[in-house]
Amino acid sequence: MNAQILIKTANDWFEFTKSKTGQLDFVGKWEKKDQPNVDGAQKLASSTYYTPSYYVYVNSALNCNPVIYVAPDVDVSDKNLFDYLVHIGPLLAAVEAKDSLLAGELYIRRSEVFELFSQVTEYILEPLSVEILFSMCYGRMQETEPEELELVYDSAIEKLDYDSSRESIDQAFIRYFKKNSAKFTLPLVGTNFYNWEHDSVPYALGKLCNNINPEELSTDAKKIRKAKHDFYENLETVVQAEPYNQYDKNSILVTIENPVAKISGNPGLEKAGHIRALAAKIIREAKPKKMNYGGKLASLSGNKIVVELEL
Repeated sequence: MNAQILIKTANDWFEFTKSKTGQLDFVGKWEKKDQPNVDGAQKLASSTYYTPSYYVYVNSALNCNPVIYVAPDVDVSDKNLFDYLVHIGPLLAAVEAKDSLLAGELYIRRSEVFELFSQVTEYILEPLSVEILFSMCYGRMQETEPEELELVYDSAIEKLDYDSSRESIDQAFIRYFKKNSAKFTLPLVGTNFYNWEHDSVPYALGKLCNNINPEELSTDAKKIRKAKHDFYENLETVVQAEPYNQYDKNSILVTIENPVAKISGNPGLEKAGHIRALAAKIIREAKPKKMNYGGKLASLSGNKIVVELEL
């Protein structure tokens, strides 16, 4: 093995080192010409606190169970070290995929673990810290105070150049987004008012398994998984300002192709939900002339729809 500790996600490898004193360091994403060599390595499974099986659809970069490879001469039996290694993989994948909402939710879910090696975690989160803070504090209906995201908050306020004596945190985000482009993920709200959620899992997709050949079970199942994933990945998604909304001039509407209609041969966008008003207000004030924010379905699970957008 040509590294001490490697973590494999769907698309990338990440390298860690462990010193003789037990200190864990993050080397970064593997970008050497030679591919990682894991011959003789101890192979460890990541914690199931994150699993793609929970989702109807999730971004390709996150459609994995990260695997940890440990060199034969490296001891990772220490409780804290082992706990950290089996949890950090999904967070690495979320940050790399710029899924700010998932990264924030994973951090909150296991913050006590990630704070065991706080400097390493802060370094990993830093590139997406502003977006994570925004998604968690403004995008979700659940109330999250910025200070609850301790390792995110410190990096984010530094990048925002936030000074509470001269402006509010809202104003800091508006100023930052005026000057900088950003890509982040946000959940939709108000989905219960529209039919899209009801049609999000077409009966026809479930029937694909009905004709699986037992002799080709693994092959056919793999084809079905890929077909379903590609179907959701290619649903047209639009995140667009709705200034004509009589209830909220800052409204941002999300429309997505209806899955049932698309299978029936009738493509067309339908209302799926809105960006939360708190987030929409900051986005619209930061970029008042920008009316379309791209749009891509990031994940779909139960009654939760998450989209990716760009400023």
